[in-house]
Amino acid sequence: MKALILAAGMGTRLRPITDFKPKCMVEVNGVPIIFKQLDNLIQNGIKDITVVAGYKADMLKNALNKNYPFVDVIVNYEYETTNNMYSAYLARSSYAGKEFLLMNGDVFFDESVIAELLKEQYVDSIVVEKGVFFEESMKVKFNKGRITEISKQIPKNEAYGVSIDVYKFSAEGSRIFFNKIIEYVEIKKDLIQWTEVALNEILSEVKFTPCPLKGRWIEIDDFNDLKKAEEIFI
Repeated sequence: MKALILAAGMGTRLRPITDFKPKCMVEVNGVPIIFKQLDNLIQNGIKDITVVAGYKADMLKNALNKNYPFVDVIVNYEYETTNNMYSAYLARSSYAGKEFLLMNGDVFFDESVIAELLKEQYVDSIVVEKGVFFEESMKVKFNKGRITEISKQIPKNEAYGVSIDVYKFSAEGSRIFFNKIIEYVEIKKDLIQWTEVALNEILSEVKFTPCPLKGRWIEIDDFNDLKKAEEIFI
């Protein structure tokens, strides 16, 4: 199994911390977010990992070389004018047509999340916290055994739950996913979309199922999130 972490973001709502480090290296009780993600993967036997860096990429590369030298790093030099779909696009040659896990570099979560997602019954899957609704999170719709939509715009009364931004793709699912990303980047010339936009468009073609959340998680966008993370993961 391979893993791809999208970590090019600037984290402007976490300034002044992110004046000096990339968002993914913001610490929760002394542990950088991306270190926690990498440890979660390693504890589940995954070491074929690529991180897409961007903002303050040299600092991230140096930290990874020192602590996780086996991790490959791709740099999104256009991080200021693109979104994470473009970061994923940069990794297409190594990931299209391959089974892999995808995650955003601003989510702090338990190792048990990965352990559950790796189970065989989850082929193409989204880790979902069922029955909750967060305005800023990607929500999912679920009908007749499959996820039918992923979007921030899904209203509360239609939401099955929220995505925690951790995904599993089969080889075929990833091929279709990256084809859609290539369509956006190379044909539409649209570089400012979320990966979930491409994912949403392939849900009718690829059957995605929800993987139930096993453990704790939080997406860290601002200081309220960071404070909450330090309380949850004390």
